[in-house]
Amino acid sequence: MITKDMKVSRVLNEYPETLDVFIKASPHFSKLKVKILRKALAGRVTVDQAASIAGVSLYSLLFELNKSINNLTEPIITISENMNNEKSVQQKPELIANISRDKIRQLDVRPTIESGTDPFQIIMAAVKELQDDEMLLIINSFEPIPLYSVLGKKGFEHWTEKEGDLFKIYFYKNSEAVSDENSLPSKKSSQNIEYEKVIELNVRELVPPEPMMKILETLSQVDDNTLLLVHHHREPMMLYPKLEERGYEAVSNKIEENYYKVVITKKRNA
Repeated sequence: MITKDMKVSRVLNEYPETLDVFIKASPHFSKLKVKILRKALAGRVTVDQAASIAGVSLYSLLFELNKSINNLTEPIITISENMNNEKSVQQKPELIANISRDKIRQLDVRPTIESGTDPFQIIMAAVKELQDDEMLLIINSFEPIPLYSVLGKKGFEHWTEKEGDLFKIYFYKNSEAVSDENSLPSKKSSQNIEYEKVIELNVRELVPPEPMMKILETLSQVDDNTLLLVHHHREPMMLYPKLEERGYEAVSNKIEENYYKVVITKKRNA
């Protein structure tokens, strides 16, 4: 059964026939026909996120996908037309409307994606170079919903506007935003608690997605009295949302180039 949390890449690998379902659901999914683009776009996005990005009904898409692999005979629910058009138009935040143009760093990731390269590292490098009074404007051909969660963990808010087939996403921090250092799960939970057991896990020599898989497999051993210390070759940005969903939190500290220590603990009730 195909679920909303499955990655699109996994769905296509296990059920190649679903490619036609995606393409029929929305012209946006036509990019999946190109293998090199499929590799860049489908690896991180879940079916749920893909439906939102393309502006189609999640439940209709799931039904059609499972119908294609299970020969379901229930009535087909019509996939809605672009749901983005039905979303209420939000007023542009005053911070964005009033900012000086020279304080906006623009990054058009469309050429990168078209070349078959994942733009994630380029985006994160741009984020790292931002000054406190600057914001990042990402231009893309689709809404990068997974990125909202990743940068949200670093204290960024976002505002998205759609112009035809073009998406402009502003990432910014305002005076009320949580600082970058505090935007990661709270450090006090692991600083003020004495843990009875520490599990160490070294994933520095593993290649993606093995580090994340290994960490998630080890979570079953982490309880209120156990701390998981991961030795990683980079800050695992894509891991944070997965931990959040499972009731865990993490704090990453850069030790040196290509070496991070990631402390993972189970969330405690306030």
